[in-house]
Amino acid sequence: MFWFLLFAGVTVVWIAVLALLGLRIWRRGKALVSEVSVAQAKLEAAQSVTESASTAPGHHGRHAGSRA
Repeated sequence: MFWFLLFAGVTVVWIAVLALLGLRIWRRGKALVSEVSVAQAKLEAAQSVTESASTAPGHHGRHAGSRA
């Protein structure tokens, strides 16, 4: 009976440790996904500003000075 209780106790401790590690990894992954989505939103905003500036009136494109 002693060995069974010892085995059960060790098993419970291992399950608790694995659950805590899984929770920690889950939180880290969630934070990483959040950071990536914020960075993607910033990139898209910067690209839309760049595109609107390149299509602004008076802008002749990249090769305005090299007309044939």
